[in-house]
Amino acid sequence: MEYDEVIDWLYQQLPMFQRTGPVRYRIDLAKTHALCAALGHPERDLNVVHIAGTNGKGSVSHAVAAALTARGQSVGLYTSPHLTDPRERIRVNGTLISKQEFTGFVTEHQSIWEAHVPSFFELMFVMALSHFRSKAVDMVVLETGMGGRLDSTNIFPAPLVTAITSIGLDHQQFLGPDIRSIAGEKAGILKEGIPCVLGVLPPEARSVILERSLRFGAEVYDGMPGLGAEKGPEWLLRNTSVARRILDLLGPKDSDEAVLRGGPAAWGLRGRWHRWSSEIVLDCAHNVEGLTATGKALAAMNQPLRIVYGTVADKDVPEALGCLPPAVQHYWCAADVPRALAAEELSHKAAGEGRSGLVCNSVKDAVHQAIQDRQKGELVAVLGSVFTVGEALSALESERGQV
Repeated sequence: MEYDEVIDWLYQQLPMFQRTGPVRYRIDLAKTHALCAALGHPERDLNVVHIAGTNGKGSVSHAVAAALTARGQSVGLYTSPHLTDPRERIRVNGTLISKQEFTGFVTEHQSIWEAHVPSFFELMFVMALSHFRSKAVDMVVLETGMGGRLDSTNIFPAPLVTAITSIGLDHQQFLGPDIRSIAGEKAGILKEGIPCVLGVLPPEARSVILERSLRFGAEVYDGMPGLGAEKGPEWLLRNTSVARRILDLLGPKDSDEAVLRGGPAAWGLRGRWHRWSSEIVLDCAHNVEGLTATGKALAAMNQPLRIVYGTVADKDVPEALGCLPPAVQHYWCAADVPRALAAEELSHKAAGEGRSGLVCNSVKDAVHQAIQDRQKGELVAVLGSVFTVGEALSALESERGQV
């Protein structure tokens, strides 16, 4: 099969929570262990940094991987979800796994997929481990998918460092109804005697994690702020401080600070406070904690906004929009995935919150209309689900010379 055929097969045959919703979510590590055994245990002998959190885990993972790469190490980075291409989830020194390697892995192990029927996430994760083993990487930085205790990434008995970047209310149907329950699930990545770095957490979340750390003899460290006058959204400064402490525990190097101060662009992080240009910013924060931070950052820019927005059907639209500053105009859209909330329904719900806007046929149309309507001094902000931001990036990249 060619690469595009493999991707179609993966989407059609394997359960994928991000695209189809909670019915596809699997809470079980047994499948991951079985897949690793069938593939010859690619998880063995890897040096791992394991990062969890409601928000911030992606940016911290990218920052740590970029800094370690700058040290001259060979670094594997596993993240999720992806924006435009599944290969984004698997990188070595910032380079995506090749289409040939991706296709070869899926097709060569068809008998394993038929025997074990993995989820999309499970297959991608064991592909990452196999790829990292084949490249003989010095270090692997792992971003958890959801939660921590029962996430596929939680199969390593002794990572070098763990981290929990933040705790907020998200995925409550899986992780529990309140902050303490969610904190307990994310604290599941703590291991005996392994240091853990914490971001800024609610007191009730911090107490849960500290209690577990005492039982496991795991030293807890707070994020380490920089000494200079850093600039950027508050959430970015907090995440940078967590990355800085992780790197400090791994043995600080002079090159770290320059990488950390480079921000998301220097880390290869797309879709999160992504400044496409001085007139366009994209951000895929999609829960209350993340959207509140993004809303504050947008308000602090003090520019009139044109907001392109699309979300998934299981999100609370009034709650989400309440996190964002007012806009000159809204452009409602729906990404091309089963979970997406229809633009017409989104518009109806938004109208109930006093937010009027244009209903657009696609994310691409919404982005182009917002850019066309933009007046001098205004900022186009593309917000909402990962799928919305991913399709917006694809549209912008395909017409880079025209935007």
